[in-house]
Amino acid sequence: MTISRLEWDIVDSRVKAIEERRSTPNKSWAFLWLILDQFFPSSEEDRIETITDGKNDRGVDAIHIIEKEDSAEVYIFQAKYRDTHSSSKRTINDNEALKICAFLNDLFDRSADLAAGANFLTSQKIRQIWSLHEKGLFCRYKIVFCSNDEGLSSSATSILDGYCDRHEQISYIHYGAEQLVADLGAGQKRSEKGQLQVLGKELFERTDGNVRGVIASVDPYSFIEMIASSDKKSVKRYLFDDNLRIFLGQSGGYNADIIATATSSKSYLFWYLNNGITIICNSYTYNKGHANPVINLEDFQIVNGAQTSHSLMEAYRFDPESLQNVVLLVRIYATSEKDIVESVAVATNSQAKIQNRDLRSNTEVLKKLELALSDHGLFFERKRNMHADKAADSRVDALKLGQMILSYYLNEPERARSESDSIFGIRFNQIFHESYDISQLVRLINLYQKIEELRDRYSADFSGHIESGGSYQYLIYGHWFVLFTIKMLLAKRGLPIPDRDAMQPLIDEAVEVVSKACSQQKSVAHYQMFRSPKTKHKILDELSGKQMELFTILAAD
Repeated sequence: MTISRLEWDIVDSRVKAIEERRSTPNKSWAFLWLILDQFFPSSEEDRIETITDGKNDRGVDAIHIIEKEDSAEVYIFQAKYRDTHSSSKRTINDNEALKICAFLNDLFDRSADLAAGANFLTSQKIRQIWSLHEKGLFCRYKIVFCSNDEGLSSSATSILDGYCDRHEQISYIHYGAEQLVADLGAGQKRSEKGQLQVLGKELFERTDGNVRGVIASVDPYSFIEMIASSDKKSVKRYLFDDNLRIFLGQSGGYNADIIATATSSKSYLFWYLNNGITIICNSYTYNKGHANPVINLEDFQIVNGAQTSHSLMEAYRFDPESLQNVVLLVRIYATSEKDIVESVAVATNSQAKIQNRDLRSNTEVLKKLELALSDHGLFFERKRNMHADKAADSRVDALKLGQMILSYYLNEPERARSESDSIFGIRFNQIFHESYDISQLVRLINLYQKIEELRDRYSADFSGHIESGGSYQYLIYGHWFVLFTIKMLLAKRGLPIPDRDAMQPLIDEAVEVVSKACSQQKSVAHYQMFRSPKTKHKILDELSGKQMELFTILAAD
């Protein structure tokens, strides 16, 4: 699809901003960062590990893996950034599609040449995917072609369609400038119309003052038609702008249990087992008293049911006929009163699973931390992005602060990454309390920021050939261990965290220690190495060779 000059300018300005803020190696890299922000808004910390773009990337620019108990979702991104509006008339050609197919073939065949011939970050992701296969997890693969041009050529589309037909666990989409601009929220929210097919006379309506409501049993195919993108491979993401909790793509978007119910031999139970969909609109109309009426919606948003929506879309993509016995429960509320819209959104989402972070966001200890940190020019985000209008280096996310505390104060760098869910769960009171020296906590934040800046700069400078960066290659996956090592160095010397100006030599020393400790484990993938407590013990050995002395330091904390 041809993009307008305005759409191209909007995307280009955002790309330039990321390029400047993160010192990215090129615009294509910054464009990919912008795309990943839309798909996985809460996974910024993993972004450097996700982007594989560079020499020997095997045609893959980013890989994001969402691992669950018995399954995993693997998102494979290929990005094309056009530097000028005139070049946006190009398409993604056959060669790019074939590269992805060849990569997946080698991945499934466990080709020895695939990991050996790939750059560091690509190789790490390949090895991680193979470990998922070894654990017996069922993996779904979604290929995302993202570009600010006219998208996939017709022949490239034919190649991909044929490939996906042969591999039902693989799907693909094109994510272009039009979708990106819509997700960025440019301009006014889209006014969308839709139609839903009621089954029989299964609907109930009432009116109270300035709000009308109807509850109906509807045909799932009419709902899918209403929410599907033009290629029928994904949902229109902007229809969920008012959904308070669900970000599509955040955790795969769909729910395996919902899909299983919708496609099983007992799919007729779907109406009874699923909470349904809640829609807010400006108005709706239908022929009253008629059997099987069509409900016409004007300017609607789905405020609850994003997972159900995405799951039905996924089930439809795999086997459209499997939904024949599904009946979908839909609640539609029509009002122009903004406060009523917000109340409905809050009330309906409160019935969904609330994350521990949401439950803890208004606790007294976090409010006091916010107040104390504000006195030092830092904006503490108890809730995600609550200070989005502030400079990036002055914002402190609650999750990230919890990870700092786990790594530094509690000496558990391996859990800062692998068990971050516990920060707002069973570990909350241990991590967040009122006994911290706020000046030292501010120094810890400054220290971590410098480590993160170094990590960003190193990644930008070395991109696909991480290994040639020497000791600093361990920063990509091991930055929490660097923070832990600094704690050990300072503890041995009986020193507090230094001023910002004196931090760099300490960071360099810690990186060298981590490098020496980890270089003994060359056969172990980095993503595994830095999830294991064994790596911490190797660092302790490297620091002293006298484990008892350092364990005494740990115990004294």
